[in-house]
Amino acid sequence: MTSLRAQFTRELTIRGRAAARTIQAYLACVASLAKHYHRSPDRITDEEIRDWLAHLRTGRKLSGSSLNVAVNAVRAFQEWVLHRPREECVRGVPKCKRDVTRAEVYAQCELAAILRAAEPGRDRTLLTLIYACGLRRDEARLLQTGDIDAPRESLHVRRGKGGKPRVLPLPASHLEPLRAYWRRERAGKPGHDSPWLFQAAQPGEPMSKSLRCTCTMRGARRRSQTQGGLHVLRHSFATHLWRPASRSPWCSVCSATPAWPRPRATCTSRKGAVQRLQAPLDLIAALPK
Repeated sequence: MTSLRAQFTRELTIRGRAAARTIQAYLACVASLAKHYHRSPDRITDEEIRDWLAHLRTGRKLSGSSLNVAVNAVRAFQEWVLHRPREECVRGVPKCKRDVTRAEVYAQCELAAILRAAEPGRDRTLLTLIYACGLRRDEARLLQTGDIDAPRESLHVRRGKGGKPRVLPLPASHLEPLRAYWRRERAGKPGHDSPWLFQAAQPGEPMSKSLRCTCTMRGARRRSQTQGGLHVLRHSFATHLWRPASRSPWCSVCSATPAWPRPRATCTSRKGAVQRLQAPLDLIAALPK
């Protein structure tokens, strides 16, 4: 499968539509198919592929989302490497229905306790920024100093999910804590000329995504006696941001749906109403100490 793997990697790369993690996932799925039958994937029939998908669902208990990734990986392999017509790739396999789950959300008093329990300095600044702007983990840890636009009170996310950049409002109340963090933690110290806003123990390197960010959240959560992960901060940001506008009939309809609306669609529908909403950090600051 070595030459086929190289061809598949090349086809995924030259199309430029797949992130590095997606390429790794597609390669792993096709390799798993070949390992399951101990044969090259170009010699496996559609019926055998269906049996393998059934094994993933019933034997390995994979979710509908994971099964869709496997189907898309095999379909892309057959179309781009084996040059089959798209309508003949993995024929008769419908898209799996994804499980709908409600996002966990922190109460504002729980968030205040988590932020107060975080270690002062980099850890507290990181968690506060994730909540203040609704950032994902990798978006926060890969921020650079040039991404902060203080005059416009905005934050440029250049490494968003799917390679899509975006600009987020940065609360004015968080600009001074960011400056204080820089003066205290970075100015005049090793790595002060590094572009990364949150650097690792080794100067010049961004914070580790697997260890440091997780430990930062786990320590703050343990000290504040709350449950939940780092991504719950992003869910809480979206919930707390729209809750003050829940008197609007449009927001009332959205709050009754199984999932919160996408911020992009919401901002388009409300025609700039985001700027008139109270920032979640300001709501936390108003809580009694």
